[in-house]
Parts: sequence; structure tokens; C-alpha cells
Amino acid sequence: MFLSTKEGPLNLSAFHLNTLLALGVSYYVRLEKERIDYANIINREFGLEHFEEDILNKVVISCQDLFIGELKLDSSIAKNDALKENVWMMTLMIELKIPLFLVGKPGSSKSLAKTVVADIMQGQNSYSEMFKNFKEIHMVSFQCSPLATSDGIVGTFRQCQKYQKKKDLSKLTSVVILDEVGLAEDSPKMPLKALHPLLEDGCIDDDLPTPDKKVAFVGISNWALDPAKMNRGILLSRSPPDIQDLIKIGRGIGEKTCAQLTDPLIPDLAEGYMAVYRNQNREYFGLRDFYSLIKMVSSLAKDRKHELSYRKIELCVKRNFGGYFGDFYPADVFLGKFKAIQRSSKEHSIPEVELIKDALTTQTKKDTRYVLLLTKNNAALRILQMPSLLGIQKSEILFGSSFPGDQEYSQICANINRIKICMETGVQVLLCNLDNLYESLYDALNQQYSYMGGSRYVDLGLGTHRVKCRVHPDFRLVLVAEDKDVYCRFPIPLINRLEKHYLGMETI
Repeated sequence: MFLSTKEGPLNLSAFHLNTLLALGVSYYVRLEKERIDYANIINREFGLEHFEEDILNKVVISCQDLFIGELKLDSSIAKNDALKENVWMMTLMIELKIPLFLVGKPGSSKSLAKTVVADIMQGQNSYSEMFKNFKEIHMVSFQCSPLATSDGIVGTFRQCQKYQKKKDLSKLTSVVILDEVGLAEDSPKMPLKALHPLLEDGCIDDDLPTPDKKVAFVGISNWALDPAKMNRGILLSRSPPDIQDLIKIGRGIGEKTCAQLTDPLIPDLAEGYMAVYRNQNREYFGLRDFYSLIKMVSSLAKDRKHELSYRKIELCVKRNFGGYFGDFYPADVFLGKFKAIQRSSKEHSIPEVELIKDALTTQTKKDTRYVLLLTKNNAALRILQMPSLLGIQKSEILFGSSFPGDQEYSQICANINRIKICMETGVQVLLCNLDNLYESLYDALNQQYSYMGGSRYVDLGLGTHRVKCRVHPDFRLVLVAEDKDVYCRFPIPLINRLEKHYLGMETI
């Protein structure tokens, strides 16, 4: 790995280079605000303080760039610092079978990193020459939720151990992925207590430790777990990006063909996002909303091929920062920071009903997310059943309750199966009061599809019971929820994955 600095080439011995990388993996990435202080100490101990640049950071980033450069990514995906770090750490920890805890806010590229690492780590079948030197991986995901049990987690490890049996472990490894592992902490059954021995040597109870019992492990969470678990592995902690990071990410996401139209707008869009992020009580709006906004602006600029009007920017902002939360109106806060284009005196504000209609009709499905409608007394359900208002012709309504029968595992599976049928046939689904199955839809809400035979597929399921489901181009998913429930009770990862609007009788 060649490194150059302002003072010229950096000649580090293999020992020093490897030690810096080991310190970067073990300690540097687990720090959030203290990374610069830690790097200064390491540079001083290595006698590198005379360099103007942060050498530890430079070594780590150069290695990350080597890994990220091998990936085949869609043009709409930015190779940002979070994705680089996540891919680098996941690859190394899986190869070495060291447990990894990936902690970061929603939208910090955790799920995306999981997808691209699974795609490229295929041993001799990898599309990358460099990654042919790494092990082939067999990845098994477990979707954590308040319904998760320790038996489900142990069963996932057992499944991976069984796959490794009688295999050449120098060329293959199984990987346990615990998605949204923080949600399992809310389970009264305390399922994560089973993790302690499994992370040590893969054994539980009286099992004898053997090489095929040890599997790779990645725990993905939006918040830190208790130290008893995280100290059994390596922690990668991502802090929220600052304004300069957002500008860099925004310019990386946008279409390169219309960059001359969109790039001048990015600083104001980043300022608007930061204003919303700092003023909200809970993190209703996060990085996913910002990314979606940039993609929508970029898509409009590409289609129109000339300067965007204020009305088009307002449409994009209100689509991605819509609704209201108590006395907080995010779109107004956002647009208050947008100075790049001025509103004309003749332009009127876009009505909410027009935004919702735009979000729900299949003609605008490209690059748009599924929808969360905040309402009062389920008024939105009645409005959605009036096709003359919003133009929705066919939809399936799934309505849950707190009765014991609706909370049973068999009923949850039946509801997931109905959603699967609607996905495959292109029927719009309205979900209401089905809190216990929303975690099963996280992969679908990410909209990171796998493609086979010209069709799009996503994973659906509970725990380890997962099935590939074909997604019809006309399929739309709409969650209807009481506004107070969303304010106080809805999980932040769920809210961040959805486009948010308020729909009540006063809206129409």
C-alpha cells in the first residue's frame, strides 16, 4: 500500500503499518468524538508528529479505499465514509471470525454494507480479483424484535455451525447477522443473554469447543448495547455527519449528468436538513430522508434538463420532510434555510393532499419510499377508501388489535403471508395497528432489491424464517398510525425508513 504525504512518500515498515492498522481496527473506529485526540497520541508514540497530516487516519482511510474500490455499486450510491468504514470492518472481522458490533444512526449505511459484503465475499466466485483471496461466506440473518427469543438466536448459530461442518474452514465461513439487535433488548424474554457464550467460542451449555463451532458474527444496532456484550467483540461506532460531510455525500449521491444543476443546491439542502435534525424532539427525520431528498431532486433535474424551480424544490422537501409533529412543522423549518432559489410572488404553497396523491400513485413510484400516514381516530383509512379523492383503485387493508389472538405468532405469519401475496400481485397494502410485524418489513422498506430474471426481490420473515418475495412494480406499502403513537411509541428506525405525511379530514 503506497502512501504519500505533503512532505513526500511515507516509508513505513511492514510492522509499523500493520500495527497502525491493528490499532485502527481495535480502538480508532470505536471512538466517535475522540478520534483526533487518539490519533495524535499514536502519531506521537510512533515518532510521526512532525507530519502535518494525521498519519493513523491516512493509513486507515487508504486501506478502506482499497476495499471500497473493488465494489460494484449503483450510481445513486455514494461511497461515503460510513460505507467505507462499515465494508472494511465487516470484511476483516468476518475473515478473522472476530465478533463485530456495528452501531450508528439510521441511514449510516449499515444494511447496505451487509448487502454488498455478502455480494462480493464469494471466494473464488467473487467478481473482484482481490476478494478471491478472502473466504466465501454463508450469511444467515436474524431479524431481532421484542418478540425474539433466545432459542431463535441459538438456532441461528446452530444453523451456521451445521453449514460449516466438514467444510474447509480456510476457504469458507458462516456469518450470523443480528439485524436491529437493540430491539431485542426490549423483549421480556431477554433473548440476548444467550449471546455471551456463543460469542466466546460458539458453544453453549456442555458443548465441546471445536473449530466448526466458531462462526463469524455481526450485530447491527442503532444504539449501543450493554458493555458485557460489546466487550466480547470489536465495536464500530459512527457519529452523525456534520454539514461538510452532508455536502460531500449529497454530491456523491446525485446524478453526475446533471451535477451542474444540483451541486449548487446541495449546501442549502444540507443546511435545511441540519436545521430540522437539531430542532426535532425525537429523531423523526434522519439521513434516509436526506438521501431520498437528494435522489428526488437529482431525478427531477435529470428529467427536466434545465434549472429547477422553487416549486419543484418545495415538492421534494415536503415529500421527504412532510407531516407535522406536535407544533413542529419540518418542511417550514427546512425551507426557511433554503436561499438558492427564491419563491415567486405568484407561486402558492403545495397542498398536502397533492403531496399524498403524488406519493401514493404508481406513476411516481421511481426512487420513492413507502408511506407513513399520521392521522387522528383512523380518519385516513376512511379517506383512502374514497377513490375519487386520491385516485387509489385497489388496496388491501390489514387491521390489527391488542386482543391476544392478534398477537399470536400464527396470526403474525398469516398477515405477513397476505402482504407477500400483495407484493407479488401489485396490490397496495394499508397496514394499521400491526406493530408486532413491522420489524419483519425492514428489508422491504430499505428497498435494496436483489434482481433475478428481470424481477425485484426482497426478504420477508420473522426471526430466521425468511423467504425471498418478488416485488411487483405497482406494489405500494402504506402504514396508517395515530399521530400520538408515532410521536411517542414508534421505533425511530421504522419512522426513518418511511415518507411521512399527515392525512385527516382537514387535509382534504
